[in-house]
Amino acid sequence: MYERTSLMADAAKLERPLMLVHGLIDDNVVFAHTQRMSEALLAAGRPHTVLPLAGVTHSPADPVTAENLLLLQVDFLKQNLTGA
Repeated sequence: MYERTSLMADAAKLERPLMLVHGLIDDNVVFAHTQRMSEALLAAGRPHTVLPLAGVTHSPADPVTAENLLLLQVDFLKQNLTGA
């Protein structure tokens, strides 16, 4: 099942920059998966950003962190989706 749904094989097909955000104490998804995707993107020469969040699980509980993360995501989208 994992192989069938994995995006790793599609890393080289990506055309737009990607932002990978991962809480380092996430109990749903292990950080190694994000690292492997980043490695695949790097090997394919695809632009991407990895934002590891120390002390954060699957989503930030702290309202200030959550708001600042949303602002970073909006800024990333504005920079990378212009003219899309």
